[in-house]
Amino acid sequence: MTSMQEAPHLADVDPFVFTERARAGKIAGAVALDLVMPVALLAAGVVVTATGSPAVGWPLMIAAVSLLAVAVWLLGRTGRTLGTTTVDARIVRRTTGAAAGGSALWALASGKLEMCDLRRGRDPFAPAIAPFRFPEAAPAAPGRHRRGTVPALLLDSGERLPLDTALILGRAPSAPADAPAEVYRWADMSRTLSKSHVRLEWDGRQVWVIDLGSTNGTFVRGDGSSTPLLPHQRTPVPTGVVLEIGDRTLTVRDAV
Repeated sequence: MTSMQEAPHLADVDPFVFTERARAGKIAGAVALDLVMPVALLAAGVVVTATGSPAVGWPLMIAAVSLLAVAVWLLGRTGRTLGTTTVDARIVRRTTGAAAGGSALWALASGKLEMCDLRRGRDPFAPAIAPFRFPEAAPAAPGRHRRGTVPALLLDSGERLPLDTALILGRAPSAPADAPAEVYRWADMSRTLSKSHVRLEWDGRQVWVIDLGSTNGTFVRGDGSSTPLLPHQRTPVPTGVVLEIGDRTLTVRDAV
């Protein structure tokens, strides 16, 4: 297997390096922007319903609850709500610098989240360390590749998946409309895989790996250690490399 250069492990990197915590005024402004419309709609709905027009009041209250639900969903998925986007901030977990996920409301109520000022410091979603790079692959011969030269992924369960199109693996993967790909639902009894964990692509010369912001990360297995891939960074890997994806592993193989 191609030897790998030294690279820090995720555990050795402070996710908040070069970030700046948002000040009280910015926090208050973001919260006010997120609450003013839902609260106004809810108050209007209550008043209208109390004055004898429930046919108008109930839709207003439902709209208020819907706006709050969307804000919580955005908070959990991206850390960016209407309020935080307006003041240029992001809300992340205090311990990992990641989005709150499905437990956003509980994390917010229990004080496990922190707002970072994106104007004064680094976005916690941006790489804190330089992307890991393998040596450049040898240039491919010009012209169309022969049939059967597409690499394959050998899963630890024995399945062999040809990489003739972009492929997303995970517990319950889906491909975005602007980046279509095949999906492979990988059995995950230990629930260490994210729903859409990792994307692999073959461009005719090189295999590329992209960790899709997974909870447990994607690692390249080396001699006695594993090197993490930075989330959302397109990283080239050679054939023969073993990737650790949660508790599962796969090997990038040459075509046979």
